[in-house]
Amino acid sequence: MNFDVIAGNKEYSVEIERRGKSFIITIDGEEFEVDATLLKKELYSVLIGSKSHLVNLKSEGNNFTVDVNSESFEIEVLDEAAKRLAQKTKSQAEGKQVIKTPMPGKIVKILVKEGDEVEPGMGMIIVEAMKMENELKSSSKGVVKEIVVEEGATVNGGDTLIVVE
Repeated sequence: MNFDVIAGNKEYSVEIERRGKSFIITIDGEEFEVDATLLKKELYSVLIGSKSHLVNLKSEGNNFTVDVNSESFEIEVLDEAAKRLAQKTKSQAEGKQVIKTPMPGKIVKILVKEGDEVEPGMGMIIVEAMKMENELKSSSKGVVKEIVVEEGATVNGGDTLIVVE
């Protein structure tokens, strides 16, 4: 699975592949073999090569706080579907904006209601797909005209979720 990860002001290309009980994580071409064991909620024992780390991982949508050896990092993860959706919605600068789900999933939370004014980049809805929460954002200024789904609903890839004019 491929992701773009933004940490600080830098963007990284990340690929994650499962190999047996381990993961092969490639970051900007550099490969790491990683073993991770969940110790308790949000706390993992992570072995990278021969080095062991305690990692506390908190997530909210596509944003993560990662605490490693008393250092804290804020990162944002964009999967391929979220990148495609961002590129598609960026091309809709004016006029009607239709927010569609990039892949099958479940509606976790609707962040707007009909009649709300939205701005570019404003979070509108959170969809869980492939065990990851994706916050779909507005690409332009407008007013929410219609919310087609309800929280908890299962959706297919390409389903219309919200209409903004």
